[in-house]
Amino acid sequence: MNDNYKTMAMIDVAEQLIRDHKGPMAIQELVKQIREIKEMSADDIDRLTQLYMDITTSAKFVYCGEDKWDLKERNLELWDKDGYAFVTMDEVEEDEEEDLDFTEFTLEEVEEEKAKTADDEEEDEEEVKDKEEVEELKEEKKYIEAPLPIKSTDDDNGDDEVEFDYDEDDYNEIMDDYEDMYDEE
Repeated sequence: MNDNYKTMAMIDVAEQLIRDHKGPMAIQELVKQIREIKEMSADDIDRLTQLYMDITTSAKFVYCGEDKWDLKERNLELWDKDGYAFVTMDEVEEDEEEDLDFTEFTLEEVEEEKAKTADDEEEDEEEVKDKEEVEELKEEKKYIEAPLPIKSTDDDNGDDEVEFDYDEDDYNEIMDDYEDMYDEE
């Protein structure tokens, strides 16, 4: 291994390792070698995740299938392919519906089970509602019975009107100026 790798950025180390490998590399092997070079712990998830993200989003690398990555400059035909382009029909699992045998159930049994379940759910809901109502009433009673010190902030001088000291002629003149401004536009 080259000692210069230790001072390089991890993404640059990845590029150099793939270049030296002269072909696609498995991402696991690439990350393992970078960890060894940088003397990183396998528990350093944040840095390893960032390395993986840098490799997968970098314009320098291209996915070649089978979890292998290579330099884009050597695989220009793959630059616009995504991972799905490498999936074969053998790898695609068909959705198989499980055949159910309904002969062991009778319609009456199913209806009885539905009715029983519905009755149980209704009873459970009623119990929950009753318990919730009792708790709400207890809480409400606590608030009602709590003494609240109420102090008025109003002045009791009986004078609710606010008087402004202004000259009516000045007011009218200002309003006329505003009207003139809007008429000019």
